[in-house]
Amino acid sequence: MDIETAKKKVSERLEAFIKSGQLEELRNAASLIDSIEPTVEKPQAVRSAKLALWLALFEIIDAAKDPKFDPEDVPAARVTVPPGTSMKPDCPVVTPECIADPAARKKYDESVEANAVKTDRYRTQKELRQLDSELTLRADAYIKKTYGRSPESLKEMTAGIDTNLRNSRRAIHFLGLVAPLKP
Repeated sequence: MDIETAKKKVSERLEAFIKSGQLEELRNAASLIDSIEPTVEKPQAVRSAKLALWLALFEIIDAAKDPKFDPEDVPAARVTVPPGTSMKPDCPVVTPECIADPAARKKYDESVEANAVKTDRYRTQKELRQLDSELTLRADAYIKKTYGRSPESLKEMTAGIDTNLRNSRRAIHFLGLVAPLKP
């Protein structure tokens, strides 16, 4: 696959993720990036384009992460009827269907819905962070294999970051992979 086709397909996958939130789209984008091979005619251009695609992927991942996400704030496994809720007289067991007061039932249903939303958000954020770790390892491997620790590599990485990445913590990480080692 030529680099222009690869760029188009990766962009389509990233746009699909932005629209749908489906993490599989990010996985597909990463697989497309991985499949890009340097060409004899334009190895430098392909190398720079592949780096730019990795950085664009991480920009999308960083934008999707909720900075307020707390992995310790786990959603309830299930929502129970609050103690003391009045039940219909013919119900021997405390179940949502037996809640006597319509306002209390509505409040219970809202709690169930809120917990479902929280569960989906929690799962997505947790999986996004796991995927981020996995893809960071893959990008690191590519960068270490392709780039040396040289001023030229640092210059190319800096240019790619300036164009494609805003997350300073991630930028420092990637720059650290190519920065010349000090004696």
